[in-house]
Amino acid sequence: MRIFIDEAGRFISGDGISLASALTIPHRSVGPCRRELLRFSHDWPRRDGELKSAELDAKHLSTLVDVLHRHDALLHVVATDAAKDQASVARHQAEQALGITKYLTNQHHQSLIDSVWELRRSLEKMPAQLYIQCVVMLQLAWIVAEEASMYFAQRRPRELAQFEWVIDAKDPSRITSQENWWRDVIGPMGEAMSRRKPFAFVDDEGFNYKYFDRAFSMEKDMWSPDGSRKSVDGFNIKKLITDNVSFVDSRSELFIQATDILAGFMRRALKGQNAEPAVLKTLGRLMIRKKKQTVRLIALGNGGDVEEALGARIKVIASSGRGLLKPERT
Repeated sequence: MRIFIDEAGRFISGDGISLASALTIPHRSVGPCRRELLRFSHDWPRRDGELKSAELDAKHLSTLVDVLHRHDALLHVVATDAAKDQASVARHQAEQALGITKYLTNQHHQSLIDSVWELRRSLEKMPAQLYIQCVVMLQLAWIVAEEASMYFAQRRPRELAQFEWVIDAKDPSRITSQENWWRDVIGPMGEAMSRRKPFAFVDDEGFNYKYFDRAFSMEKDMWSPDGSRKSVDGFNIKKLITDNVSFVDSRSELFIQATDILAGFMRRALKGQNAEPAVLKTLGRLMIRKKKQTVRLIALGNGGDVEEALGARIKVIASSGRGLLKPERT
């Protein structure tokens, strides 16, 4: 499957909700879906040659979602308003940096110690805005890998053989610190997360993980803080999430533009700026319906309760969502 990722919002104080969105399209559908979308959108308004959410209206959104829905595309969204509490962000960042080196000992090879400390120093120097983005992106990648696997294991199991991540490049002329962070840190942080919250699989004959296992399963020695080691079965997070990633100029990739449209409409909807029920339900058609947080909300500090109006909008989005299970299995 191919996963296209873009963001909406600036992740800074006073900017309200910011989010990252992932549009997942089955490999066999990418070509037909692209051709159909090009045909429908050829006369849509553009800015500097690109499709942008700010230039489009609810009818354009509905047409876009119709095309993507026919090709079994999925939308995942992780949103935060954590930037309003800078003290909590700084505390969260410091704790994460400490955790990177917490269990290093003299028994580790010096080259490993040096590389881990380099990661820590990179994290400590990261601006708060970029740190928040990276935390959101890690959560998004994990959710997509987990839920898309469950969804397509029942419908298109061959899609689980390859995950291709395509991310909007903020500066096409150079490698940014966010891109380095994705390649160098998302994998190790994902492995640490997997110890606390193991990757979810469904042990049921209706879920075919054969192609996923062939591509990503592995056996390794797991080190623990008490110094003991044990052999464990798992999957290769680096191969799954960080090895097959490309950062592209949105002007050259139609599906990054489509993700931008969905992210822009979603952000305005969550902020109450474009929250008509029809728009909310249109966005929900591409999402997996869950009892809680069809749109994943995260906070890096004491986030408190979700405001009533925001919760109500998310419920409307969820009301038109896809079921995770195939209809005959519900």
